[in-house]
Amino acid sequence: MPARESSWQKAGTGELVIGGRKIKPGETQEILLKISEFYTSNPVNIPLTVIRGHEPGPSVFLTAAIHGDELNGVEIVRSVIQELDHNKINGTLLCLPVVNRFGFLTHSRYLPDRRDLNRHFPGEPRGSSADRIAAIIFMQVVANADYGMDFHTAAVGRTNLPHLRADLSRREVRRLARAFGTEVIVDKPGSPQSLRAASVAAGVPAILYEGGETFRFQRRNIRKGIAGSYNVLAALGMLPIPPKEPKLQVIVKKTEWVRAERGGILDLIAQPGELVYEHEELAVIENPFGREVSTVVAPFTGLVLGTTTRPMVSPGDAICHLAKLDRTLATVEKHLYITASGRRRIPVDV
Repeated sequence: MPARESSWQKAGTGELVIGGRKIKPGETQEILLKISEFYTSNPVNIPLTVIRGHEPGPSVFLTAAIHGDELNGVEIVRSVIQELDHNKINGTLLCLPVVNRFGFLTHSRYLPDRRDLNRHFPGEPRGSSADRIAAIIFMQVVANADYGMDFHTAAVGRTNLPHLRADLSRREVRRLARAFGTEVIVDKPGSPQSLRAASVAAGVPAILYEGGETFRFQRRNIRKGIAGSYNVLAALGMLPIPPKEPKLQVIVKKTEWVRAERGGILDLIAQPGELVYEHEELAVIENPFGREVSTVVAPFTGLVLGTTTRPMVSPGDAICHLAKLDRTLATVEKHLYITASGRRRIPVDV
């Protein structure tokens, strides 16, 4: 992406044009952004809400449902649209609650050709269907932003503890990530052609929120995402509200999926948000007649970021996603609480 004039300058004091529509300071506009066409020649549009405050300030994009079956982010972005307007913010919000309209309509993660849209940014105007869609979103939305937040859930058959993923080697990304206010931040740059990584590479600092599972609105995960969004807007001077800080915040660099070595029925013990120690039992795999086949243990001391939601497993299936704790272990232990079943959990504010 070529060097560009700061969109803070463009959105704050000058002309902002998206999808052929001019948005002036002190306006909110709903734009149907054309990203493709059906084979009936009818346009495929996605809804973009632009909220532009009276006063200048940063421009921030909020995107959800790049994977069409990941719905918590849809409600997060919709809530921001419903609760904020141009009289309440400085700067500009670019809100896309449903990026992958094809997958959203067909209850699928993917585009119709089974491509993952989040592996095609910044896109190519003359490339595949996924490349073309990605290019339109990048040119019309990301290129008009100074910062970005992208909302996701775990993939189908899995669930995630609410957490943030960010490339903390970038100063402005680190600022956003810390401000968002999740208890756990995973310090990784992301897949090179993901929206997050491509935005950062283009000079638009962006973070990714993960929380919950597919095909559901999970209110705790949604409230966490809304609160995090407002925290970021407050940190950027766009909202005059005090930030909400978590009781603890740890940064992890290494995560690993623990996988099944045998096939059978899974009795999962560990749950997202729990602290487990090296060699501690995570799950038991049994055959259909109840006899134990194998025990799954933690390869290192860590925090459970996510788990499978499926009780049937085959060798190699992912069971438990662990974030390794080294220097941060003492911090986590200090804030733990014990559940009625004796499990060790971190507090997650919502």
